[in-house]
Amino acid sequence: MGFRNQFKNRRDANEPEIVAAFLAQGCTVERMDAPVDLAVGHRGRTYFVEVKTAKGELTGPQEAFFARWGGHAEVVRTVEDVADCLRRWRE
Repeated sequence: MGFRNQFKNRRDANEPEIVAAFLAQGCTVERMDAPVDLAVGHRGRTYFVEVKTAKGELTGPQEAFFARWGGHAEVVRTVEDVADCLRRWRE
């Protein structure tokens, strides 16, 4: 089983509200299967976002991605986390 197929249809229940919060703030959102859930476009930049529930944990491959990725990547659990991300991204 390939990496893509292992996570293909597993979405966290809070993902729709997270996506809606990004869209409401003028971001563009592309759902992905791996290595994280979302690519979010904001003010000409792209941010990778992994959506987790309150108790959700990163998988081994996700932990490896976050450890090696030289760009910007976030874990988002709530709509409030979206607001926090956007505040930081605007700085």
